[in-house]
Amino acid sequence: MSPMSERLELRLDEETIRRVDVWRSNEGDIPSRSEAIRRLIDVGLADNTKEGFRLNNTDKLVVWMLSEIMKNQIKTRKEKKDDPYDMKTVNLIQEAVYGGHFWALGWEMPGVIHDHVDDRRKVSTVVNILDAWSFIEGAYEDYDAKTRATIEKQVGFRGKNPTFLGFDGNNETEYLSIARFLVETLGRFQRFKGREFNSHLPTASRYSRMARLFEDIRKKLGDRRLSPTEMIELLKVE
Repeated sequence: MSPMSERLELRLDEETIRRVDVWRSNEGDIPSRSEAIRRLIDVGLADNTKEGFRLNNTDKLVVWMLSEIMKNQIKTRKEKKDDPYDMKTVNLIQEAVYGGHFWALGWEMPGVIHDHVDDRRKVSTVVNILDAWSFIEGAYEDYDAKTRATIEKQVGFRGKNPTFLGFDGNNETEYLSIARFLVETLGRFQRFKGREFNSHLPTASRYSRMARLFEDIRKKLGDRRLSPTEMIELLKVE
């Protein structure tokens, strides 16, 4: 333990002190109140770090019972009897609970044990981008060949069959994940269903600027499609 060099003073209500006393009485060495509070701070800080996943005794019992149920189900279902993946997962959970190796669950089950939560601002940005591109692609489909040629001449390569490319799988993974979830899982913006969503180049910044411009344009749309002039204005955004 690092030397204690900082003195902090605090006041606690009687109920909190009682709860601290109950907690420390269950510790093997029955620490002083000050030491108990230090230990509780360590526990609280650990629980809020990426490596802080842990279970209390009640949680352990529940997880163990559920894993036993899973194990018995796998054994009794003929089609799952020899499925090594299912049994491997159950065994991993039980070994982690039995030995306190909770870190292993994060290593082996990163899709389940993690601290990631989508940034709501990015969710809003992706929704606005998908909305803008729905109008862009829909309007372009209705243009005749002459109008399309004019757009391509004015805009350049971005004006030829403008299509939502997705987001960069290396540097914009959260945007990409949100877009896939919206389309493939929630069933929104079905125009984009089945697409790869990996643009293989950064797009989020430019698409965000396009979406902001589209917000102003959309106020004037009513029931009509984007005009060629509005389309050109959007596609020219850098």
